[in-house]
Amino acid sequence: MKKLILLSLVVCLALGSSAQINYDKSKINPAYLKFLPSNASPEDLRPSDIPSEQVLKQMGLSNSEISEAMDYKFSKGKYAKEVQDTIRGNTNLSKFYESFGDTLAIDTTSYPKARIYGQDIFRNNKLSFYQKALDAKAPENYKVGSGDEISISVWGYSEFSENLLVDQRGYITPSSYGRIYVKGLTFKKMRSLLESKFGSFLDMKNSEIDVTLSYSRVITVHIVGEVYNPGSYTIPAINTAFNALIAANGPNQLGSVRNIYIKRDGKTVDSLDVYQFLFNPTRSQDIYMQDGDYLFIPPAKHIIEVKGAVNRPYTYEAKTGESIAELIKYAGGYTTNAFTDVLTLKRIDYNAVKVNDVHKDHINSTIVQNGDEVVVNTISNKLSNVVSVKGSVGVSGDYEFVKGEHLLDLLQRAKCIAEKTFMDKVYVIRLNKDRTKTHIAINLGAVLEDNRHIDNILLQEYDIVNVLSVDDFDDEFLVSVLGAVRKAGSFDFGDGMTLQDVLLQAGGLTRQAEGSRVEVSRIMDYDISSNKLKPRIAVVKTIKIGDDLVLSTEAEEFILQPFDQIFVRENPDFEAAKNIVLSGEVKYPGTYTLLSKDEKISSVIKRAGGLTRYAYLDGVTMFRKFEIFLKEEKPKLSISKELKESILSDPELALIYSNNLHEKESNRPNIFGEENKEFAYDMVYLNLEKAINSRNSKHNLVLIEGDSILVPKTLDVVHITGELMNLKGTSISAPHFNRRRANYYVNKFAGGFNKENSKSNTLVVYPNGIAKKAINFGLFSISPKIKKGSTIIVNNKIDQEKKKNENPVDWNKQIENAMLKVTAVLTLWLLVDKVTPQQ
Repeated sequence: MKKLILLSLVVCLALGSSAQINYDKSKINPAYLKFLPSNASPEDLRPSDIPSEQVLKQMGLSNSEISEAMDYKFSKGKYAKEVQDTIRGNTNLSKFYESFGDTLAIDTTSYPKARIYGQDIFRNNKLSFYQKALDAKAPENYKVGSGDEISISVWGYSEFSENLLVDQRGYITPSSYGRIYVKGLTFKKMRSLLESKFGSFLDMKNSEIDVTLSYSRVITVHIVGEVYNPGSYTIPAINTAFNALIAANGPNQLGSVRNIYIKRDGKTVDSLDVYQFLFNPTRSQDIYMQDGDYLFIPPAKHIIEVKGAVNRPYTYEAKTGESIAELIKYAGGYTTNAFTDVLTLKRIDYNAVKVNDVHKDHINSTIVQNGDEVVVNTISNKLSNVVSVKGSVGVSGDYEFVKGEHLLDLLQRAKCIAEKTFMDKVYVIRLNKDRTKTHIAINLGAVLEDNRHIDNILLQEYDIVNVLSVDDFDDEFLVSVLGAVRKAGSFDFGDGMTLQDVLLQAGGLTRQAEGSRVEVSRIMDYDISSNKLKPRIAVVKTIKIGDDLVLSTEAEEFILQPFDQIFVRENPDFEAAKNIVLSGEVKYPGTYTLLSKDEKISSVIKRAGGLTRYAYLDGVTMFRKFEIFLKEEKPKLSISKELKESILSDPELALIYSNNLHEKESNRPNIFGEENKEFAYDMVYLNLEKAINSRNSKHNLVLIEGDSILVPKTLDVVHITGELMNLKGTSISAPHFNRRRANYYVNKFAGGFNKENSKSNTLVVYPNGIAKKAINFGLFSISPKIKKGSTIIVNNKIDQEKKKNENPVDWNKQIENAMLKVTAVLTLWLLVDKVTPQQ
């Protein structure tokens, strides 16, 4: 059992442990509690906390255990600093845990929000608790007892230094002097006594003495009643009763915080009031417990609710005879907007709740009762004694209403008399007694000339004065430039602005405007002399743009008017480059710019150097972009994330599904089920062999911007998917055999058709996107022939009863899904082909 003592001690000395470690009290020997508090935190203890050999012997440790403790205390042996690493604390913790085998546990206890104010201060671990018995500074009123270790130092003319243990009879025995009885003395009285005794053999007049508590005795106290963890606790005697409550995590939701009793030998010797400790703390209130004392927490009795405009609205416990004023103090006092003249007191009276007013001069004499509710009301936020100034001149805001003040006085106070003040009119909005408002117009110019003018009216409370500025009447004239300029937009107009001026402010003309023209549209005629605008809608000027983007001298001479609109037209023959993507088995795959609006597939194939000898013409696929607004997501391909990322990571393959090299990522074709708000990409059927052989073939399509063509390498596999017997809805690929039909592949490689399958509904999708269904002759059906790279889709029979209640099969969606899967297979093949060395 002694090993458990030392284990618990040294585990607490682990400095490197960052977790909050507590001890499993059910598995710790009580002898351990004589030295270390039961709720000690290991990170709070140090090697220097280990007491002297004399104390350890009195605790009952063997010589070998004392030697081990001393090695740790003085960093000797295996605890020497030179043999320890940077995580010494964790290393020592592991050594002692392995040596003594104590049980440690992580404290994960959580507590509810306190029902009564003051209960939670024992639960949040924010209060000090002397968890160690060494180096505690004893207050003056601490009573010395058996087991305390006193350190006495004398220096100056005389020198003396010893650590003395208070024995069981209450004596200390300094060398060169007899026994001195100190048990029961306060620390202050003991210091005076020692100074007097030492004066008989030391020159104390010319020396100084220092008496400290180097080790506090450990006592056992019993904490019972309405606490979270009732029981017996071993704690250093240096702790007050208030500190001792922390060991049991304080009162529970029912426990009192005002009437906590200390019982000794069956009698109540003292009581503890948490509110007095919090709101009026003094050293004289510290209550030190003796070994065997009981700390009893009864249920709370006088529960008072304080609400409203106080700094800490909460539920409080009151002592008998306390007034409302004391409860307000506990609640932190009034807030700045509290109405303090009259408080509302709600009190239970037999079977009803009555409301009583408590006036300000009665709050000290009104005694609260259990169940009372004190409400501090909030004053209205409505302003009074105020006049307001608004406008863009001076300092707008609310001002104090001064009785007898005139309008001009307020305007001068608000700095509203300035160069830009509009002198013709100032407006006052006045609140009448019947809550209506009157609008008063004031001639400010006349008031400034004669402050006794009738318009310099007396102000009334709540008047609103609206001061105007001459800037309020300024018009913001603009001209607009649109079209082939670098910075199209609106520009501030000024008298004398020319067409060339505004075009330069717009960044000049772009190349698209070369050889085109500029049009000026006018909606208003402006007469600067009268400052008047007349409506007019007409094109008032057209100026040609030269081949080198040079305008004629007319642009320099043409004077603009407010709200003119300048349109810089683009050259009708100018057209931006339009690109398509050609990938796969052509000699020079990549991005190609269309040379004309009617360039066809055969022309681009020729420009790409023609096809390679590995090109598989039956598998050529083509995508075309359509500008539509989709309401539904396109079906997602059943391909792995890794395959998708591989496709998009290859520049050439990624271009198959993108508009062009300059298009945004968001415009990638929606074949992966990604959101596409502006464009959709559909597969276009293409017979490339006919398109190349005959320039006038219907298959030799005219290309448009964004088209993508993939010419795959010869495919030698057939893909089988659908409701397969042996694959449970997945798929399989098989080698291609000439002149074989779909049913051959299903029977040979997919386990054949089951009873649920419909042979007549078997669908074959060819590599170029064409889909064919089995031909049903009633008694039998003939499945389509299979080409290299085809996909066979096996479907189940349709229940006729379900067919009546369900929508028919959407073959368009079925074909679309199949084509997408074909595309995935082709793309996967291309990826494999790119990493396979060519022979």
